[in-house]
Amino acid sequence: MPTFERSIEIAAPIKSVYDFHLDTRNAARIASDGQEFVSITGEFPLVEGGEVELKVKMKPMPGTQTWLVRVTELAEPVLVVDEMLKGPFAKFRHEHRFAPSAHGGTILTDHIEWALPGGAAGRLVAPIAAKLMEKSFVERQAATKRILEADAAAQS
Repeated sequence: MPTFERSIEIAAPIKSVYDFHLDTRNAARIASDGQEFVSITGEFPLVEGGEVELKVKMKPMPGTQTWLVRVTELAEPVLVVDEMLKGPFAKFRHEHRFAPSAHGGTILTDHIEWALPGGAAGRLVAPIAAKLMEKSFVERQAATKRILEADAAAQS
Protein backbone atom coordinates (compact mmCIF):
# COMPACT_ATOMS: atom_id res chain seq x y z
CA MET A 1 0.00 0.00 0.00
CA PRO A 2 1.44 3.41 -0.91
CA THR A 3 2.40 5.87 1.80
CA PHE A 4 3.12 9.56 1.65
CA GLU A 5 4.93 11.65 4.25
CA ARG A 6 5.95 15.28 4.32
CA SER A 7 7.06 17.58 7.15
CA ILE A 8 7.38 21.32 7.60
CA GLU A 9 8.62 23.49 10.47
CA ILE A 10 6.17 26.12 11.70
CA ALA A 11 7.22 28.98 14.00
CA ALA A 12 4.18 28.59 16.24
CA PRO A 13 3.49 26.75 19.51
CA ILE A 14 2.62 23.06 19.21
CA LYS A 15 -0.75 23.62 20.94
CA SER A 16 -1.72 26.25 18.35
CA VAL A 17 -0.82 23.94 15.45
CA TYR A 18 -2.71 21.05 17.08
CA ASP A 19 -5.79 23.21 17.77
CA PHE A 20 -5.80 24.47 14.15
CA HIS A 21 -6.12 20.84 13.02
CA LEU A 22 -9.05 20.20 15.38
CA ASP A 23 -11.21 22.41 13.15
CA THR A 24 -11.55 20.72 9.76
CA ARG A 25 -13.19 23.89 8.44
CA ASN A 26 -9.61 25.18 8.18
CA ALA A 27 -9.21 22.83 5.20
CA ALA A 28 -10.91 25.50 3.10
CA ARG A 29 -8.30 28.05 4.23
CA ILE A 30 -5.39 25.83 3.19
CA ALA A 31 -6.88 24.27 0.05
CA SER A 32 -4.41 23.65 -2.73
CA ASP A 33 -4.77 25.24 -6.13
CA GLY A 34 -7.53 23.41 -7.94
CA GLN A 35 -9.45 22.45 -4.81
CA GLU A 36 -12.60 24.21 -3.69
CA PHE A 37 -14.40 23.16 -0.52
CA VAL A 38 -18.14 23.55 -1.11
CA SER A 39 -19.11 22.51 2.42
CA ILE A 40 -17.55 21.05 5.57
CA THR A 41 -19.91 19.73 8.23
CA GLY A 42 -19.22 18.01 11.53
CA GLU A 43 -18.50 18.68 15.18
CA PHE A 44 -15.72 21.17 15.89
CA PRO A 45 -13.39 20.96 17.66
CA LEU A 46 -12.98 17.38 16.52
CA VAL A 47 -13.69 14.55 18.93
CA GLU A 48 -12.50 10.97 18.75
CA GLY A 49 -15.11 8.95 16.86
CA GLY A 50 -16.58 12.09 15.31
CA GLU A 51 -17.31 12.25 11.60
CA VAL A 52 -16.83 15.09 9.14
CA GLU A 53 -18.33 15.38 5.67
CA LEU A 54 -16.45 17.41 3.08
CA LYS A 55 -17.80 18.29 -0.35
CA VAL A 56 -14.95 19.19 -2.67
CA LYS A 57 -14.66 20.35 -6.27
CA MET A 58 -11.45 19.16 -7.88
CA LYS A 59 -10.66 21.28 -10.92
CA PRO A 60 -10.79 20.58 -13.83
CA MET A 61 -13.01 17.55 -13.05
CA PRO A 62 -16.75 18.17 -13.20
CA GLY A 63 -19.00 17.71 -10.20
CA THR A 64 -18.36 17.49 -6.50
CA GLN A 65 -16.71 14.70 -4.53
CA THR A 66 -18.05 13.79 -1.10
CA TRP A 67 -15.58 12.67 1.52
CA LEU A 68 -16.75 11.23 4.83
CA VAL A 69 -13.99 10.87 7.41
CA ARG A 70 -13.93 9.62 10.98
CA VAL A 71 -11.52 10.82 13.64
CA THR A 72 -9.97 7.61 14.93
CA GLU A 73 -7.36 8.98 17.33
CA LEU A 74 -6.60 12.20 19.19
CA ALA A 75 -3.55 12.60 21.42
CA GLU A 76 -3.20 16.22 22.54
CA PRO A 77 -1.03 17.95 21.39
CA VAL A 78 0.86 15.43 19.24
CA LEU A 79 -1.55 13.51 16.99
CA VAL A 80 -4.81 13.72 15.02
CA VAL A 81 -5.76 10.69 12.90
CA ASP A 82 -8.65 10.59 10.45
CA GLU A 83 -9.73 7.79 8.13
CA MET A 84 -11.88 8.06 5.03
CA LEU A 85 -15.15 6.14 5.21
CA LYS A 86 -16.48 7.35 1.85
CA GLY A 87 -14.69 9.06 -1.00
CA PRO A 88 -12.46 8.61 -4.03
CA PHE A 89 -9.90 6.32 -2.35
CA ALA A 90 -10.20 2.65 -1.42
CA LYS A 91 -8.19 3.58 1.69
CA PHE A 92 -7.06 6.92 3.08
CA ARG A 93 -5.63 7.13 6.61
CA HIS A 94 -4.18 10.52 7.49
CA GLU A 95 -1.98 11.09 10.54
CA HIS A 96 -1.33 14.72 11.44
CA ARG A 97 1.75 14.54 13.70
CA PHE A 98 3.05 17.44 15.79
CA ALA A 99 6.44 17.59 17.51
CA PRO A 100 8.42 20.40 19.13
CA SER A 101 11.14 21.81 16.88
CA ALA A 102 14.65 22.70 18.00
CA HIS A 103 13.80 26.38 17.41
CA GLY A 104 10.80 26.50 19.75
CA GLY A 105 8.18 25.98 17.07
CA THR A 106 6.48 22.87 15.74
CA ILE A 107 7.27 20.19 13.19
CA LEU A 108 4.06 19.27 11.36
CA THR A 109 4.19 15.90 9.60
CA ASP A 110 1.43 14.61 7.35
CA HIS A 111 1.67 10.81 7.08
CA ILE A 112 -0.84 9.14 4.75
CA GLU A 113 -1.50 5.49 3.92
CA TRP A 114 -3.62 5.30 0.80
CA ALA A 115 -4.88 3.11 -2.00
CA LEU A 116 -6.97 3.78 -5.07
CA PRO A 117 -9.96 1.65 -6.03
CA GLY A 118 -10.01 -0.39 -9.21
CA GLY A 119 -7.37 -3.04 -8.61
CA ALA A 120 -4.82 -3.10 -11.45
CA ALA A 121 -6.26 0.04 -13.07
CA GLY A 122 -5.95 1.88 -9.75
CA ARG A 123 -2.34 0.75 -9.39
CA LEU A 124 -1.66 1.95 -12.93
CA VAL A 125 -2.70 5.53 -12.13
CA ALA A 126 -1.23 5.51 -8.60
CA PRO A 127 1.99 7.33 -9.69
CA ILE A 128 -0.13 10.21 -11.04
CA ALA A 129 -2.14 10.30 -7.81
CA ALA A 130 1.10 10.34 -5.79
CA LYS A 131 2.38 13.38 -7.72
CA LEU A 132 -0.92 15.20 -7.20
CA MET A 133 -0.83 14.38 -3.48
CA GLU A 134 2.72 15.75 -3.20
CA LYS A 135 1.69 19.00 -4.93
CA SER A 136 -1.40 19.31 -2.75
CA PHE A 137 0.48 18.85 0.53
CA VAL A 138 3.31 21.21 -0.45
CA GLU A 139 0.65 23.89 -0.94
CA ARG A 140 -1.44 22.92 2.11
CA GLN A 141 1.54 22.89 4.46
CA ALA A 142 2.83 26.22 3.11
CA ALA A 143 -0.61 27.78 3.68
CA THR A 144 -0.80 26.31 7.20
CA LYS A 145 2.65 27.74 7.96
CA ARG A 146 1.67 31.21 6.66
CA ILE A 147 -1.56 31.33 8.66
CA LEU A 148 -0.16 30.01 11.95
CA GLU A 149 3.04 32.05 11.83
CA ALA A 150 1.01 35.21 11.16
CA ASP A 151 -1.25 34.35 14.11
CA ALA A 152 1.77 33.70 16.36
CA ALA A 153 3.39 37.00 15.32
CA ALA A 154 0.16 38.91 16.00
CA GLN A 155 -0.03 37.42 19.51
CA SER A 156 3.55 38.30 20.47
